[in-house]
Amino acid sequence: MDYQHILWEQQDGVGVITLNRPDALNALNYAHLVDLNHAVERAEYDPSVRSLVITGAGRGFSAGADVKEWGSGDGESEPQAGWVDLAHALIARIYRMPKPVVAAVNGIAVGAGCDIALASDLRVASTTARFGQAYIRVGYCPDAGGSFLLPRLIGEARAMEMIYTGRIIEADEADRFGLLNALVEPDELMTTALELADRLAKGPTIAIGLAKQNIRQNATLSLEDALRNERRAGNICGQTEDAKEGLAATVERRPANFQGR
Repeated sequence: MDYQHILWEQQDGVGVITLNRPDALNALNYAHLVDLNHAVERAEYDPSVRSLVITGAGRGFSAGADVKEWGSGDGESEPQAGWVDLAHALIARIYRMPKPVVAAVNGIAVGAGCDIALASDLRVASTTARFGQAYIRVGYCPDAGGSFLLPRLIGEARAMEMIYTGRIIEADEADRFGLLNALVEPDELMTTALELADRLAKGPTIAIGLAKQNIRQNATLSLEDALRNERRAGNICGQTEDAKEGLAATVERRPANFQGR
């Protein structure tokens, strides 16, 4: 499939999506979101893709919504109304897809661009990365998942301060807040992200997907309901080829060769 505003490549079991509007700091217009939704859906349903990396071309990860195409800002006109629908579909698809998603944040990630990183499972950032919920600067509140995602990652008080003020934080502050899984020099970003994604792609894909589902769901459940979810997931894992391989490898004292089945 050809894409206009993103690049797609696959390295063994790792899919890589690169937001590719560098002259606009990868600001997300309607067509960009269409391509992103299609590519993430492709990664979700292609069994040869077992993990996904999302990054940006040029100096930015994503500067958020491309408000130039929003017209009057009445909230009802196209493409604004359609933009929100596509952004919501994208965030939900990343957040729930049963495969691990790594955001490789190479530069500015604000607004909906920040939310794409927040919806990902893991975040590797360059020292040149910056994060922000900049909606308030244009008279909006977060509308692409930030008010849900950010407090869960850095706590309510810090999230409120970022959202209320629109303050942009540097990569080292994001790291101190616990937002990042790794902070590296710019020339190490993609190597680090791809090594992490490759390690995940070589894992038991079904088990990772079920663990992700439980982590997402169990935070709002009672312990008893969470344990029931874990029992259900364990029963599913027990029927997979990867579980049989993992147990055999443990008994035989050798590395497991998981196939994602």
